[in-house]
Amino acid sequence: MYFGGDTNLQRLLREYGLDHLDFRSESEELNCSVPAILEFPNIMRKKSILSTVICFALSMYLFVFLAIVCDDYLVPTMERLCYSLRLTYDVAGATFLAAATSAPELFVAFVGTFVTEGDIGVGTIVGSSVFNVLGIAAVCGIFTGVTAQLDWWPITRDTVWYVLSVIVLTGVLWDSSVNWYESAILLILYVFYLVSLLFDRKLQSCCRTLEEEQDMMDEDPMTREEEPLLTFRDHVCKKPDPEDSWIKKVWWAIQYPAIFILACTTPSVRTIYFLSMLVAVVWISVISYLVSWFLTIVGYNIGIPDSIMGLTVLAAGTSVPEVVSSYIVTRKGYGSMAICNAIGSNTFDIFICLGLPWLLKCLITGSAVLINSKSLTITTSLLMISMFLLYITFAATKFVLGKVVGWISLITYAVFLIVACTIEMMDNTKEVCDIEGEYSYLNKAAA
Repeated sequence: MYFGGDTNLQRLLREYGLDHLDFRSESEELNCSVPAILEFPNIMRKKSILSTVICFALSMYLFVFLAIVCDDYLVPTMERLCYSLRLTYDVAGATFLAAATSAPELFVAFVGTFVTEGDIGVGTIVGSSVFNVLGIAAVCGIFTGVTAQLDWWPITRDTVWYVLSVIVLTGVLWDSSVNWYESAILLILYVFYLVSLLFDRKLQSCCRTLEEEQDMMDEDPMTREEEPLLTFRDHVCKKPDPEDSWIKKVWWAIQYPAIFILACTTPSVRTIYFLSMLVAVVWISVISYLVSWFLTIVGYNIGIPDSIMGLTVLAAGTSVPEVVSSYIVTRKGYGSMAICNAIGSNTFDIFICLGLPWLLKCLITGSAVLINSKSLTITTSLLMISMFLLYITFAATKFVLGKVVGWISLITYAVFLIVACTIEMMDNTKEVCDIEGEYSYLNKAAA
């Protein structure tokens, strides 16, 4: 999220006698709620049909852009990592893939901690966590056309760690402040999580008999003939076949600008694949930011309340990298990597995306970070319930990722949205501030 204008905005609000750090969410001084569009650059803030259409079209193309980043760069680097480091798919999904796709949340958490000094980092991470758990399972189960038999161990392992992270986060936020040692505990716990993954196979061997090459990549991605890794020339010079239908040719023409830009800015995965992964993470962060910005403009123009946008479109928007990468790896037959990516991303969000900015802020300022924990009980309940429902669904289907799990997850997520949106609408009865009229000074201050 962009909050570059908040310093001037807060100064101007103080001049008007509205000195309140959390004025956007629950300001008692204002008779209206400040629109989230002020948190982004001062472009296209005036309502118009043209800006709505442009932003919606750009958002759709950015989804295509993101899919290409994940399909051509991020996922192939994961395959090379699995082969080079002899990692199982589930461990790779819970670590490298989870960290890569959580880059947008880490960026938002740093901005929320150091720039706005608000709760946007917590809100973003909590909002996307439920979608990560239920939304990804729904997409992978319904739309991939793949039925995958998953191993119960990695799902159980990552579920336990995620539940532990939620419990610890609840304890840290209970008094509405975060001290340096509390944020350090979050980081230390993630180190323990990584150590447990490092010795995962040894831990499994104590509980059950393992196959020697279970769920490991036994073929070098560099030498395989099926779905070979692409070079720069392959990306830039590849064209549709003459006998292809006009639909495929049009689709290639739509994709090609994104393909060309990525080929020119991202090293091929056949070279230094770790550098390819880092550049892909940067692209993912930039695209996720732009998607959130453009969808906020669309919601503002058509009159969707910010609270509803945050629970629906924007929560899903920050989880787009996880959804796209999980969909792709499921299609490739790595179902365990997809689900462990979904759960592992949430664990990474809590331990690292919140713990690291909080620790740095405490050490720099020498004081605790203040957080609004008013709705902590409801937040914790939603996170716990969504995770338990997913695990129970997997257990009931004997850990088969298919349409049954997908539809149950989709229905559960729909119920969650209905309940959450109803609560938000009941709690947020204020009208949105008219930043083009009576409250135009807010717009000028955030410019």
